[in-house]
Amino acid sequence: MKTGQVIVIGISLILAALVFGILFYSAKSTEDTINVVGMATKRFDSDIVKWRLTISRNSGLNDVTQGYSLIQTDLSFLRKLLAEKGLLEKEITIQPINTMPNYSREGQISGYILQQGVFVITSNIAAVEEIALDPAGLINRGIVLQNSDLEYFYSKLSDIKMELLAEASKDAQRRAEEIAKNSGINLGPVTSLKTGVFQITEPFSTDVSDYGMYNTKTKQKDITITVRASFKIK
Repeated sequence: MKTGQVIVIGISLILAALVFGILFYSAKSTEDTINVVGMATKRFDSDIVKWRLTISRNSGLNDVTQGYSLIQTDLSFLRKLLAEKGLLEKEITIQPINTMPNYSREGQISGYILQQGVFVITSNIAAVEEIALDPAGLINRGIVLQNSDLEYFYSKLSDIKMELLAEASKDAQRRAEEIAKNSGINLGPVTSLKTGVFQITEPFSTDVSDYGMYNTKTKQKDITITVRASFKIK
């Protein structure tokens, strides 16, 4: 056998031994580890509401100015109503008026649709709900609301997230300890921790997303987090 062939064979044997050693160590490491998933959930009530609405008026071709005047009158009444309920002016954001053509059946412009967007963001949830969920006072004055929508948020969400991360980690620890106890082994230190994404959903929901969820439609919400933990076996 030539010297070159001997060298190649020797290198091949060394590489094979190295690969086998790595695989053996990995398998051994896996066998000496307990992997668990801890979870924590909390229900909470929102403390901020965002009311998004659009005031709409129609006008003919020759009375656009009157349409603008009606929109301003509607807006003034809405502001007055919100102020009477205890809302502050800084909690109300007014968007510019948009004007869109209104077409007849023949395809000709017959008038215009005037729309003005309004955002109300406040912690006075009860006051906003009273107006938004029962808009009779606005309708009786001929005020047309479009795209009226309520969204609920929580101002101290970061505090809840920190709390749940700690609880989920403790839950993972308890699960690993229970497995070790029932298996007759001793639990060693944690070797890795990986957190999942927060799922903020309506109560009793089973919806989840790989990117996390944030439901804004319900005032009451559930927030859930998972923690994947690996523990060494002594």
